[in-house]
Amino acid sequence: MKKRNQYHPNLKNMSAVDLINLKNKIGLPFNKMGNTYVEQYNSFWFWKLSVEQYNNGHILDAIHLDHTCKMLIGILPKWQTYRGVKCNYKKMLPTALYQIAGAYSEIRNYSLLEFHKIPDKPLRLIWDTLGSVKEQIEVKRSDLNYFTIAICKPLMFLWGQTLAFDSINRRNIQKDTSLQLSNTFSAANRWTFPYWKIVMLDFQKALLQKPEIIKYCQLHSFSLFGSNSIIPYGRYLDLCYY
Repeated sequence: MKKRNQYHPNLKNMSAVDLINLKNKIGLPFNKMGNTYVEQYNSFWFWKLSVEQYNNGHILDAIHLDHTCKMLIGILPKWQTYRGVKCNYKKMLPTALYQIAGAYSEIRNYSLLEFHKIPDKPLRLIWDTLGSVKEQIEVKRSDLNYFTIAICKPLMFLWGQTLAFDSINRRNIQKDTSLQLSNTFSAANRWTFPYWKIVMLDFQKALLQKPEIIKYCQLHSFSLFGSNSIIPYGRYLDLCYY
C-alpha cells in the first residue's frame, strides 16, 4: 500500500500533471503542518502582489528589500531550506537577495509559460547567488552544482514559476511518465543550472499542452488573491507533486 500524503492525510500520493490531481491537491483539507505551509506561502504572495501588480516597484527594490528579507528568513528555515548544512543563511540570504535584485527585476514578469524567452544571464546570476547561500565555504560553485532547494524554494516565493524541487517533489516527478522529460530525471539533491533549465522547459511544454490546468490556475489565483496578473504556476505544480 502506498504511503498516505503527509500534508493531505486522506489523499494517496499521486503524480501526474492533470486537472483532477491538481484540484484534489489544492481542494482537500490539509493537516495542521500543511495548513501552516499554505498560509505562509499565501501570505507572502499577497505581499508580492500588493507591491508589484499596480506599480513599477518590486519586492527586492530598495524600498521593499528589508521587509522581503525578514519574511523569507522567518519562513525558509521552517521549510527546511537550509537543513543539513552549517551555513550562515541569516547573513548570506540578505546579501544574495541584494545581489540578485536587478536580475529578479528582469525575470519577474515572465511566467513559466514563457520560460523559453528568459535570458540566461539573469537566471544564471540568480542560480549561482542563491545556491551559494547553502554552501559551507562562502564561494560560488559556478562550475559545479548547488543544492536545488537552496535556489528553488526561495525562488518559488519570489517568482512563483519554479517548483521547490524538494525530495518529495523529485521522487514523485520521477514516477510521472506522462511528463515525457527530455532527459532522465534526476532525484539527486544537487543540480546544475543547465539541467534545471531543461527540467523547467519540460514543465513549460507539459503545461502548455494542458490548457485546462492553465485556466484552473488563473481562476484559482483570482479567487484566492483577487488578481491573476501574476500566477504562481510553479507553486501550483509544486502542490501537484506532493
